Amino acid sequence: MLKSPMGSGGIRRRILELLVDHDGATARGVAARLGIPPDLARAHLDLLTAARLLRTERAGGRTRYHRDEARIAEARDLFEAGW
Repeated sequence: MLKSPMGSGGIRRRILELLVDHDGATARGVAARLGIPPDLARAHLDLLTAARLLRTERAGGRTRYHRDEARIAEARDLFEAGW
């Protein structure tokens, strides 16, 4: 599934940007904001979670996704160092 660092049309980058200004979001909420199918949003959210760039919180039977700022900074530092 990981064909490019930015995902299909930059979806993963857009998800990370979207979550900067939100206190978490559900897959359905991300899908609505980006205008993509919920299953596609969930697939990208799962990949970002597996990469530990997002963390999850279960509440009321729903999963909310949040940015893991420390992990994102760590990944950014690796790329900036020419990793």
